[in-house]
Amino acid sequence: MEEKLDKVLANPDWCDTFPYAAVTNILTRTSDHSTLYLRVRDGRARPRGPRRRFRFEMAWLYDDGCRRQVEGAWEEGKEGGLLRCLEHCGHKLLRWGGDRYHKFGEQIKNLRREQLLLRGALDSTSLVEFQRIEAELCRLEA
Repeated sequence: MEEKLDKVLANPDWCDTFPYAAVTNILTRTSDHSTLYLRVRDGRARPRGPRRRFRFEMAWLYDDGCRRQVEGAWEEGKEGGLLRCLEHCGHKLLRWGGDRYHKFGEQIKNLRREQLLLRGALDSTSLVEFQRIEAELCRLEA
């Protein structure tokens, strides 16, 4: 049995004050409750274009190339001090690993989408497929 108890409540005054607010329901597999994310933006702010932010991927630790990238970047940037080394290392890792491991994020996103479509289905085929997707998600996330 599934029930949707996670909700957001706002009155008209609040909505007028924050017209660009958005709520996202984030599904988690480790709890029967969803996380609610409230984003409040200024409608006048303009995005500065597509820019990928650096985020370290734990999967990189399993690739020997990661260590070579870090050591090379550190050597190249050492004349500029610690902050320069860190910045240079981030740029090199972003270029090296961004495309290489981006596929994991896409696969996870697609599997979560498939799993969401199966929520609430009670037939045995759907349950087996839900469990298969769950196992694949666990494998990819590990």
